Order: sequence, then C-alpha cells, then structure tokens
Amino acid sequence: MVRISLVAFLLMLWPTTDVIAQNNLQRFENCQFMETAWCDGDSFQVKNADGKTFTLRLYGVDCLESHVTDDSDARRLRAQRRYFGISDFGGDPRASIAAAKRMGNEARDFVIAELQEPFTVVTAFADARGDGKHKRYYGFIITSQGDDLAERLVQMGHARAFGVNRSTI
Repeated sequence: MVRISLVAFLLMLWPTTDVIAQNNLQRFENCQFMETAWCDGDSFQVKNADGKTFTLRLYGVDCLESHVTDDSDARRLRAQRRYFGISDFGGDPRASIAAAKRMGNEARDFVIAELQEPFTVVTAFADARGDGKHKRYYGFIITSQGDDLAERLVQMGHARAFGVNRSTI
C-alpha cells in the first residue's frame, strides 16, 4: 500500500492551474521561522521570501498547549491531556497540566529545530481563527528535507491528527 501525505498529494497537483484556482492555494518558497514568545508546535510566525510576515496554523494537527491563558484554553488542554493519556497524577491536576505544558514545549522546540533551514509554505490563507491579537491562516509546511511538518509532528508523538473542514470556515 502506498502512503502519501495530504501535502505531498497537493504538491503533485501543484502545476495544474485549475487546482490552484479552485483551491486558491499559494506556494511560498524559502520561508523563515520567526520565533515569538507565544509560538507553539502548531501556530507560529513565518516570513516569506518577500519579507511578509504572517501567522500560520498547521492544518491537520493539534499540539499540546504550552500557554494556557483563559478558560477556553484550559478546556482544550483538558481534552488534549485526555487524548495523550496524561492523567491527574493522584488527583493533582496541576501536575498533569505541568506535564502537558512540558510536552507542548517539546513540540515547539521540535518545530524550531525542524525550521532552522528555509522551508516551503502552501496556504489558501483560510482563516484559522486566532486569539484576537494574531490573525492566523491554515497552511502546510514542507521542510528543507522535503518532509510534511504536520506529519512529522504526529510521527514523533508531538501532535494529534486533528482538523476542520475548510468549507466551514
């Protein structure tokens, strides 16, 4: 059985003008990771070769939250902890929250390491909803090694496969 990632499939279709037009996909080569205090494993700033900076939310994956700021984030972190099997360690939720945040930081550090070299972004600039301060766009990243970053995050245990249907945005 041949296994192919979604981003690899899209890239195979890339030269087809109809596919680009129908999906409003744009491809940016030679992008750079822009480290910020709030970046995590699935949301961070990138700068394209033209110098435009935007916030990208990796399509198809969800990493553990490392910055819990409100009740919405706390609910999401609880769901993520359940998914990753992080228990309350004897009834102390603070310990499990700390463990989840550590795993979230590991995902962030993995992304930072993977994106040290220029990479490719494929996006339709679909609204990925942000925290109000940073407008985010869904996108795919192909690393300098030719890997789908989202797929690598899942393979390494840093993320769960998770997404939304673009038509609902």
